[in-house]
Amino acid sequence: MKENAFNPRVVAGLVSAGILAFAAFLFLFAYAGDLGRGHDGRAHALSVSAIGFQGLVRLIERQGGSARMIRTAEEEGIEDLLVITLEDPSDGKAFRTLLDAREGRPTLIVLPKWWGQSDPMHSAWVKGGTAYPAFVTQPLLKPLGAFRIAQARVRGKGATVGRDILDGYRGVSPPTLQSISGEGLHPLLTGPGGLTLLARFADGPTYILAEPDLLNNKGLKDPAAARAALALLDGLNATGAHGVAFDLTLNGFGRKPGLLKLAFEPPFLALTLAIFVAALLAGLHGAFRFGAPEAGARAVALGKAALVENSAGLLRIARREHRTGAAYADLIREAAGHEAGAGLQGEALDLYLDRVSPPDAPFSALAERAREAGDRHALVAAARSLFSWKKDLIK
Repeated sequence: MKENAFNPRVVAGLVSAGILAFAAFLFLFAYAGDLGRGHDGRAHALSVSAIGFQGLVRLIERQGGSARMIRTAEEEGIEDLLVITLEDPSDGKAFRTLLDAREGRPTLIVLPKWWGQSDPMHSAWVKGGTAYPAFVTQPLLKPLGAFRIAQARVRGKGATVGRDILDGYRGVSPPTLQSISGEGLHPLLTGPGGLTLLARFADGPTYILAEPDLLNNKGLKDPAAARAALALLDGLNATGAHGVAFDLTLNGFGRKPGLLKLAFEPPFLALTLAIFVAALLAGLHGAFRFGAPEAGARAVALGKAALVENSAGLLRIARREHRTGAAYADLIREAAGHEAGAGLQGEALDLYLDRVSPPDAPFSALAERAREAGDRHALVAAARSLFSWKKDLIK
């Protein structure tokens, strides 16, 4: 007996691996944009570069707090402090929509300060940071109003001092300060020379941080600056807050809706699992045979009966059944003459059969009726009459 060419276990393993690989492909294809690590050297909460804020996220988590990443508009209505890290360029319309959704809730807007060139040896890092000019940074706040952004160098070691709700805050000033000024701003954090580094906008809990070095990875390398950053966020956060949230929608890491995602999310996830189980059961049913295989019938049967059936089928398809009446009448005539022992042919046989037929049903009339049949029903009636005539004659 010849052995199987394939090991059943190997085949089952290959099929299982293919199914899992296809499911993983669909999942990754659906969430490819949402699973980005964000290690691109930009200034956002996922970035580990010097100008990024991933260090602040980890610092909050190491201190037992909650650092939540916001990727959808539905999550933007939380009561915790939301940190928005603006970048150039920024979508002003989306920024305005986000501010409207945060009305009455603590929101910290962090302005960009450094433009860093990506490190060719490590894409997550930057090198040769250059400060953004004011004409690039100022338009980012256009949805709030017209403000003036300025940069100045600090001689020696300066200090940053808190006011109002940040009264008592004190931190180390960066060597280069970026400040903000304009109508509707109330200073909360000032640096050397009285420069406003952090301000409250209008009377609501919307705050603008002009100096990102107080919170970014570069600034947190000093333990004192790290403690000051936590104190700053705590002072701006809502009473009884559970953590700090970081917006990623304006940085291009928002979770976008998609039809394929519906298959992996409630309530359609249950339907997806049900379909998967049904397909698995169908595959198992097809892989294992129950009982002896049933022998298949021939497509074309053998013998005279098959030939007759095929010929009849062709006549039915062509709708020419009624044209067979003459041949059937000749067949009945020859059979009746042979069984009667008449030994006649042609018209002589017809005359003989008419004489031996009943007066009301002569053979010639019945045969003419079969030859002149115009449809299937007329042919069947004439054939029955001929068959009954022959049966009565040969009794």
